Amino acid sequence: MNVISSLLLVFILLVVLILGRSSFFVLSGLFMNILLFFLLIFCLHLGLSVYLAALAYILLNSLITLGYVNGWNEKTKAAFYSLILFSFILSLVFIPFIQKISISGFSSQELEELAAFNLNVPVSFTQLSVSVILIGVSGALIDGSMSIASSTAEIFHQRYQKLDVKMLFKSSMSVVRSILNSTVNTLLFAFISTGLALIFWYQDLDIPWYEMMNSQAFVFEFAVVILSSISVAFILPFTSIITCYYLLRKPS
Repeated sequence: MNVISSLLLVFILLVVLILGRSSFFVLSGLFMNILLFFLLIFCLHLGLSVYLAALAYILLNSLITLGYVNGWNEKTKAAFYSLILFSFILSLVFIPFIQKISISGFSSQELEELAAFNLNVPVSFTQLSVSVILIGVSGALIDGSMSIASSTAEIFHQRYQKLDVKMLFKSSMSVVRSILNSTVNTLLFAFISTGLALIFWYQDLDIPWYEMMNSQAFVFEFAVVILSSISVAFILPFTSIITCYYLLRKPS
């Protein structure tokens, strides 16, 4: 048994011990998300539109993560509606912005290693880079929207007095302020962990710091973190508003 198999076995055992019967939905949902990723690659291989394939992937991944794994209830419904509506607005802003800053394609250092390969592929690297960023951002959005929807629903059901939208939103925003800091720090640490190898590689190539900070590969990785942080900062209060109106749409 190799290292990956051992770690996978430990992960499965921990999930089963902690979650019990619901671990089946977590593990099967994870397996379906992996299959969904390979389906995305297959669709790109067939020549399907990159944007269409990426948006379909985000939609199906959200349905699996929110609806299948967590169950289709008022919390997941509010999180899913918030996520879809916000993702649509986000795509209208991010797609032209990412195209404008021109961070797609390969860096000069990467092209040296890829010189033996044929780069004449029928896929737009600009669209692919935008889609990669949107898919990366969607993971943080799913996590943030579900956290706020769940906490807002718990506040609503554990209330000791009648709540209106303003009172429920005020209580929900206190949770938003607590979650936002930890979520942004998580994204920052994820960038540090993935960026260390890139920084060491640039150091081995004796590339100065100012060139590294302006390199395409570094800017791309950093852009993912910044755009993810901006998206999370908007999705948390956005989900709070949607959830408040969703829970109070009819008398309790």
